[in-house]
Amino acid sequence: MEDSGEWWYDNSVGVGDISNTSVNADMLSPAFWLVRGRQFKITRSDDPQHTALLQTTGDCLGGKTFREKISSYGNFRNGRVWASDDCQENCNVQYGGQFQPSDGFGQATCSGSLQKATQVGFWCDWEDGDGAVLMIGGGGKDCQRADHGIAITEADKASFSGGGKGEHDFGDGRASARSKTYSLNLWIN
Repeated sequence: MEDSGEWWYDNSVGVGDISNTSVNADMLSPAFWLVRGRQFKITRSDDPQHTALLQTTGDCLGGKTFREKISSYGNFRNGRVWASDDCQENCNVQYGGQFQPSDGFGQATCSGSLQKATQVGFWCDWEDGDGAVLMIGGGGKDCQRADHGIAITEADKASFSGGGKGEHDFGDGRASARSKTYSLNLWIN
């Protein structure tokens, strides 16, 4: 999520090794903007069985591609603020596999004022501006923060601005992913 407004989900060509989900590197498959679905799951690149760390239940994607879903909430480029003590939307999830020790899942057992532990939220923010494009688990008052999950920020407002300070691909709280041994994979059903 570049401050310039060039964001990973704007790519229109595949990036990285799109045929191998076990590679621990940035990758973006054309399926991201071509495949419509109802649900999604997240797995770890170091799990050859692709066990879901989380899987949405119900019709979270509503027949959209993931790009359509993530961009349907607005254009939050160049420091534009997306929320204040809120999530744009929440979807119910089930957890499994190695979710507890996985970076970004640190609040998967906490229910807060923004959402329940058994949910993911799109474009979330809490109080001093910490936020996530995809917040995993609870956030808000009882869980204290919203900067856990995927595409997290500490920009002191719900935005990506400030020269990359406090911006991370995924992680828990004020730190980026602790592990450099795996990446997270997104699957569309």
